[in-house]
Amino acid sequence: MSEPDDPVLEAVAALRAAGVAVAPIGDELERWQIGDLVFSDTDLRRLAASRGLVEDGESL
Repeated sequence: MSEPDDPVLEAVAALRAAGVAVAPIGDELERWQIGDLVFSDTDLRRLAASRGLVEDGESL
């Protein structure tokens, strides 16, 4: 399996590898649930970047 090219999917994979349970909401994969919180694509990417799991993606 190759690395995802999509920065959001990269963030999801990195968070999951760090032991965070990330679940998509709906079919569009535009919202993500972590615990009781719902994150947009941008917020999820920022969360992963703030943990040092992915490079900071200000271009989103």
